[in-house]
Amino acid sequence: MTLWTILVGALAGALAGAALWRWLRTGIYRIDEDEPRLRLDRSWAVVPSAAVGGALAGVLADPWLAIAAWIYLVGAVSLIWIDLDVHRVPDRVLRWWAPALLAAVLLGAAAGAGGWHVLVTAVLAGLAMAVLFFVLAVVGSMGLGDVKLAAVTGLMLGALGWSAVTTGVLAGFAAGAAAAVWLLIRGASRTSHLAFGPAIIVGAAVAIARAGITG
Repeated sequence: MTLWTILVGALAGALAGAALWRWLRTGIYRIDEDEPRLRLDRSWAVVPSAAVGGALAGVLADPWLAIAAWIYLVGAVSLIWIDLDVHRVPDRVLRWWAPALLAAVLLGAAAGAGGWHVLVTAVLAGLAMAVLFFVLAVVGSMGLGDVKLAAVTGLMLGALGWSAVTTGVLAGFAAGAAAAVWLLIRGASRTSHLAFGPAIIVGAAVAIARAGITG
């Protein structure tokens, strides 16, 4: 971790965030069945959010894994906005985001310090998180979009090791619980739907930060 990598990550994140903002502010991701909850003129918030995500990726010591984390965190900013707005994780974002992250993890395994063990752990972690959230979708109120997001998140965190996976899952559920309590305080009912995608991503961000600080 160096100040230089953090600054570069933040600048690149802000530039990517500006591109995401231009797309999100059109509302093109919305479909007829959606019930929008956010104002599109406030979608500029993705720009500083992407800058923060890019800076956070820069804390990782392995530059190849830092690239993967940058792709994950900056791309996740758009999913946070969309899920909060329409309570949906769209496949049209996952279709470009997931392959880009997989390619970065493959590159990290081939050229990074961890070797191919990184790829094996990443794939296993992605499968493990997908199974966990699929069970929660069957017995609870999780959506299949959350399952797909969990799989991609597991791929990222698995590249950092099982400790990062555990941290990410626990932090994600803690973030989700805090959001649920906040909604109840603000008058939501116990049956109100909670967009859990942002909590999954916040948990991953905590795990990536911890991996960078302790690594």
